[in-house]
Amino acid sequence: MSRTSLISQSYMHYSPQLDGLRGVAILFVMLFHAEVPCFVGGFIGVDIFFVLSGFLITTILVREYERYGSVSLKNFYARRVLRLAPALLLLLVTFCLYSLFFLDEAKAKSNYIDALISLAYLSNWARAFSVHPPDFLGHTWSLSIEEQFYILWPLMLLLMLALLKNRKTVFAITVALAVSSSLFRIYLSFIGAPVERLYNGLDTRADALIAGCALGLFLSLELAGKNGIARFRKQLFITALFSCFCLSLFVCNADWRNQNMYYIGFFAVEIFTAVLILEIVTNKEGAFALFFSRKWLVWIGSVSYGLYLWHHPVFCIIKSLGYNRLTITIAGSLITFMIAVLSFYFLERPVLSFKRYFVHKKPDSSIAPEL
Repeated sequence: MSRTSLISQSYMHYSPQLDGLRGVAILFVMLFHAEVPCFVGGFIGVDIFFVLSGFLITTILVREYERYGSVSLKNFYARRVLRLAPALLLLLVTFCLYSLFFLDEAKAKSNYIDALISLAYLSNWARAFSVHPPDFLGHTWSLSIEEQFYILWPLMLLLMLALLKNRKTVFAITVALAVSSSLFRIYLSFIGAPVERLYNGLDTRADALIAGCALGLFLSLELAGKNGIARFRKQLFITALFSCFCLSLFVCNADWRNQNMYYIGFFAVEIFTAVLILEIVTNKEGAFALFFSRKWLVWIGSVSYGLYLWHHPVFCIIKSLGYNRLTITIAGSLITFMIAVLSFYFLERPVLSFKRYFVHKKPDSSIAPEL
C-alpha cells in the first residue's frame, strides 16, 4: 500500500466549517474580555483554538510526510512566520508608539518590556511565574504557547513517523502525551501551584493542542478504517450535540480560577471540542457542518487572528479611559473589527501570497494537487 493511499482526501482539504468554529471561538473570547455576564466562561474559546490548531497542523504535517516521505521543516516554519509574524509586529509597533506618545515615561518603558516579551513568545511563562507579566498584551500568552508547541511538535511527530511503522502506535503515544499533560496539571494543582502557573504553562496546557494532534492522526491515517466513522454516524451526531451543549454550559458558567477546571474542566472542554470537530469534518452535509459554514461565521473565522490580537489592548485602553462595560463591548468590538479587517486584507493576505515559495517541490502525480 502506498503512503498516499492511507490518506482520506475528504478530510485533508480546506474546510470553511472550521473557520466557522474559529469564528465562534473568537466571539466567546471577545465577550469574555468585555466582561459580558453571560460569557464568564468565554475563555474556553482559547482552548477551542488550541484543539483546532493541533488538528490542522498535524493534518498538514502528516499529509506532506505521507505524500513525499519527508517534511521540509524550513518551509513549515517559514509558513508559520508568514502567517503569524506580520500582524503581531503591526500590533507591537502600534502599541509601542501609543505608549511613547500617550503614556508617562515609566508606564511606556514597562510597555516596551511587555512588547519584547510578547515578541519573544514568552508571555505565558512571564505570567506563569509573575516575572513582569504583560498587561495590555497579556492575551499573547496563548500565542506563546502555540509557538512553543509549533517548535517541538513537528520534530516529535516526524521522529515517531520515521521510527514507528505501526501508525496506531504513533496515535497511542500522542494520546498518552495529552493525558500526561493533563495529569501533570492535576498534580500541580493538588500540591497547591498558583492558578497563574497552571493556566499559562506550556506543560500544563499542551493537552488541548495534543488532543487536536491526536484527532488529526486519527483521521489522516484512517485509523478507524475506510468506513469506520460512517457506521457510527448517528451516535457521533448525538455525542456532538451533547458536546455542544456542555461547551455552552462552560461558556456561561466556568471560572478559570476554579480548581475544578484544572482537575477535569479543561480536559473535558478539549474532548468535547475534538468530538465537535470530528463531526464537522466527517459529515459535511450534517447539521453542525451546515451551521458552522454560515458565511458570516466563516468570515469572522477568517479574520479571527487579527481580532484576537487587537481586541484585548483595545478593550483595555477604552476601560482605562473610564468607559463602562457597554461602551467597551460595542465601541471596542467595532474598533477591533475595523483594525482586524484592514490588517487581514492589506497585510496578512498579501504576505501570505509568499507561502507559495515554501512548499514541497517534489512532484507527486498520484493524487490531485493540494487545494
